[in-house]
Amino acid sequence: MTSDSIDKTDSTPLLEVKNLGVSFFTPRGTVRAVRDASFTVRRGEVVGLVGESGCGKSTVAYSIMGYLPGIVQVDGEILYDGRDLVGIDESELESLRGNRIAMVYQDPQTSLNPTMKIGPQMEEVLKTHLNLGKQEIRAKAIELFESVGLASPDTIGERYPHELSGGMQQRVVIALALACEPDLLIMDEPTTGLDVTTEATILDLIVDLKDRVNAGILFVSHNLGVIARVADRVTVMYASQTVEDAQVRSIFNSPQHPYTAGLLSCVPKPANELGITPRLKSIPGSVFEARLEAGNECLFAPRCPIAKDECTQNAPQISTTDDHRVRCFFPEEVTPDIWGELKPRRDFEADDDSVVIQADDLNVRYRSRQGKKYILFGDEAQPPVRAVVDANFKVTKSRTLGIVGESGSGKSTTARALIGLTQKSSGSMRLNGDELETDSTDRTSEQRADLRMVFQNPTASLNPKLPIKHAITRSLKLFGDLDNQAAYDEARALLEAVGLNPDYIERIPSELSGGEQQRVALASAFAANPKAILADEAVSALDVSVQAQVLNLLLRNQQENETSFVFISHDLGVVRYVSDDIMVMYAGHVAEQGPADDVLSSPSHPYTEALLSAAPEPDPDATPSRIRLDGAVPTMRERFTGCFFADRCHRKIDNRCDEVEPPAQAGNSPDHIIRCHIPVDELAT
Repeated sequence: MTSDSIDKTDSTPLLEVKNLGVSFFTPRGTVRAVRDASFTVRRGEVVGLVGESGCGKSTVAYSIMGYLPGIVQVDGEILYDGRDLVGIDESELESLRGNRIAMVYQDPQTSLNPTMKIGPQMEEVLKTHLNLGKQEIRAKAIELFESVGLASPDTIGERYPHELSGGMQQRVVIALALACEPDLLIMDEPTTGLDVTTEATILDLIVDLKDRVNAGILFVSHNLGVIARVADRVTVMYASQTVEDAQVRSIFNSPQHPYTAGLLSCVPKPANELGITPRLKSIPGSVFEARLEAGNECLFAPRCPIAKDECTQNAPQISTTDDHRVRCFFPEEVTPDIWGELKPRRDFEADDDSVVIQADDLNVRYRSRQGKKYILFGDEAQPPVRAVVDANFKVTKSRTLGIVGESGSGKSTTARALIGLTQKSSGSMRLNGDELETDSTDRTSEQRADLRMVFQNPTASLNPKLPIKHAITRSLKLFGDLDNQAAYDEARALLEAVGLNPDYIERIPSELSGGEQQRVALASAFAANPKAILADEAVSALDVSVQAQVLNLLLRNQQENETSFVFISHDLGVVRYVSDDIMVMYAGHVAEQGPADDVLSSPSHPYTEALLSAAPEPDPDATPSRIRLDGAVPTMRERFTGCFFADRCHRKIDNRCDEVEPPAQAGNSPDHIIRCHIPVDELAT
C-alpha cells in the first residue's frame, strides 16, 4: 500500500484539524497538552501521528472523539466533513461516536466488558446505532467477526474476552469499531504490546480495511516501522505542536525537521554492506514540559544540533513546500549526519570466552493443584504446565544473549528461573561455574550481587511512596557494603551514568517519566557491578528516542564493566542491535540458537523465518513478506509427539513432523543449531 493507490478525486478532507489547542486546568497549574496541531485525513488514507510520549498525540485523538476529562479549554477547529466538532452539543457528538467516527484503543482489555460475552457486546453496538431486527443483528455480527479474520466467526460470540488471545481481542475491538461502517477510524497505539506475529496480522488487516471500506484512518504510534508499513502520510508532533507533515516517503527519505531526522536515527538498523551495525544516535534531553509556558522561541531548540540564535529569539511557523509542511527556520540544513557521524555499534570485541551463565537441560514445569484423579493411583487430573523444556545455553563474559519468541514461549520463565523467582523442575544452572540454587534466598550474597534483573514495567519495580534513592542505595548497602553517605554519593554517580540529573535522587517515581523510571531501574541493577544482568522487555514500552539512549547505555556498561546480558524482547530489530547470540523459543522449546548473524540469516528455522517476516521495517519502500502464522502458541499443557511447531509450520513436510521429534542440525556454523526435520540446504532455499 502506498499513497499512489489513494483515490484523490475528492479533494475535500474528511477530517481537518486546524491550529488545535487543548489546555487542562488543574490544581497544580495549567497543562497545555496540545499547543498547535494541524493536519488532514482524507477518505481511503492512513495518516500516521508520531512523536515521543508527552507530545500530545493521544490528546489529539481524544479531542476528536470529545473524550476530554476535567476542566478543559479547546481552541482551534476540528472539522469533520466540514462540520466543526469543537463546542458541538453533546447529543450531536454522541450520534457521531461509534456511528460515523470510531476509535480503537491501545489496550483491548480495557475496551471490552470482562463480564459479557463477545457476541452480546457486538449486538449492543449494532442495536444502538442500526435499525435492525434480532436475526439481522446476529448475521451482521458474524459478518463483522469474519471481516477481521477471526476463526469460527459464528461461535466466537459465545466466548468471554479472557478466553481470547491479545491479538484476537484487538480484532474484536476493531470489529466493534467497524460495526456501523464509520467514515473515520482513530487507532491509538493498536499494536503496542502485541507479539510481532500478531502485530503483522493486525497491520495487514488495517491495510486491507483502508482499501475495502474507504475510511479515513488516523493511526497514532511511536513505532516508526509500523508507521512505514501502514501510513500514506505522516504528521510528526513535538512538544504538543505539529512540526512536520508530508507523504510517508518524504518523511522517511528526506525529513526536513531536525526532530524527525533524530527519531529516524534512533531506530535500530541492520548491518551495512561492510557488515557493520551502525550505533544508534540519540536525542539528548527530554520533551518540553506541558506545564511550562512557551516563550517566543523554537521549543526544540534546547535539543537541536543545528539551533542558531534565531531559534531562541523567535518561534518558527509552519511553511509549505511541495506538499511538505515543516516548522523550522533551517529545513535545508537537515541531513542524516546532523545527529553525529556514523559509528559502529560498539568499538570493542569480547575476547574472553569464560562462561558467566550456563544452563544445561533446564526444565520448568508447574504442577496441577488438583493432583491425581484417584488418591493412590492414576494419572494426574491435568498434565503439568510445560514452561521451559530442555533448554541449553551459555553466556560468556561481555556478551549478550538475546531471547526471542511470542508470548507463551517461555522467555520470561527462563529469566525468572535464572534469577530464582521461579523454581526449576530439573536441570542445572551455573553462575561463574558455581551451581545456582533454585530459590534465590538459598543463594550466597555474592551470587545475588552478581546476577541482577531489570523488569519490563519500571513503575512496578519502584516503591511509589519512597524517593528513587531508596532503590539504588539499598542495593549498594546490601551488595556493596557501603555506609549511608557512601551509598548516597555512589547513587548520585549512578544516576549521572544512566543519563539522569543526580538531583533527581530525592524525587518519587511518579515525578519521573516512564523512560526515566527505567533508567533508575537500570541504575539499581548496575549497583555493585554485577557480572550479569537479565533484562526482560526492558525497553518495550519506551519511546524510540529513550530506547536508543537505554540500548547505548547497556552497551557502554558492557564495555566499561565487562557485564554479560540476557536480553528478552519481541522486537527483533532491538534484539539484533544488542545481541551477540540469539536463542529462539517456541512453546517452551528452543527452536534455534547460535551467533546472531547466523540466526538472522539463511538458513533458519521456519519459526525464525516467520518472526523475521513479521517484523515491520522502518522503510516505506520495503515489500512486506507474506509469511503469517495461523493460530496461537499452543497451551503449555499440550503434549507434543513430534515437532513442537508442526501445527503452525508453513513448511511442514510429512508425517515425520507430527510423529518424530526434530533433530538438532548445524546451520551456518557449528554453534548454530536448528531443530527441524527439513535439511539445512532446503531451509536455505
